[in-house]
Amino acid sequence: MSRSKSSSELEIWQRSLVRIGVENRAAEEIAQQIQDVIVTQDLPEGLRLPSERDLAEILFTSRPTVSQAIRILIVRGLVESRRGSGAYVLRRPEVSFASSMDLMLDINHESVEHLADLRLWLEDAGVREAADRRTSEDVNAAEVALERLRCSTGSTASWLSADTQFHATLVRASHNPYLASMFEGVHKTLMNYEYRQWISSGTVPTWLGRRHANSLTALHEPILFAVRDRDVEAGRLAVLHHHHAMEEHLAASHRVTA
Repeated sequence: MSRSKSSSELEIWQRSLVRIGVENRAAEEIAQQIQDVIVTQDLPEGLRLPSERDLAEILFTSRPTVSQAIRILIVRGLVESRRGSGAYVLRRPEVSFASSMDLMLDINHESVEHLADLRLWLEDAGVREAADRRTSEDVNAAEVALERLRCSTGSTASWLSADTQFHATLVRASHNPYLASMFEGVHKTLMNYEYRQWISSGTVPTWLGRRHANSLTALHEPILFAVRDRDVEAGRLAVLHHHHAMEEHLAASHRVTA
């Protein structure tokens, strides 16, 4: 895969990144370097990063160290992972909003319940408006996002990116950019907080295994169907059911980890 990337695409990274080696905190330094390149060079959203092998060669370090750096950037909301395809730039205005919420969570861990409530309220409002305002293009985009979600089980990082894309696509169908931006910022912050241990360790909770792909898809489909059918009440119930089901999954997984 790495050989398919043109030399001109790699030049940006070869010119901008400094060799790290395998010293302590190398992953954090690599993540910071990549973040600086994304921000200072205003790289477009959707640009694919070099492969882990190419980055390891450029930085004179190991692939596991690069992989850990990519996971750090996923948690920061600057990069998304696409299963079987690689890592891509994901940079939107809600990143700074998410940073403020990250700080609030650091100060008061118990406030995560309040953040989960806010996410529910924002999605409920977004789906309600989407059921009224959505276009056929919005529905098509959500169907593509749902299929991506179905194929992302078995990888926590890929699932996190695909789940965000699915829910954000439906809320964007409300055609209220402020509501969509707020929802995506809250969703990313909450998910990154809840999934941080699995992301950092590269592990997958049991309920997110590949054999659960159908049940996870069935949990998300009713939200899409409600928007597609312009059924506001069905949308409200689907969003609420998804909220409670995911809370149960996460609580059970955290109990096992503890």
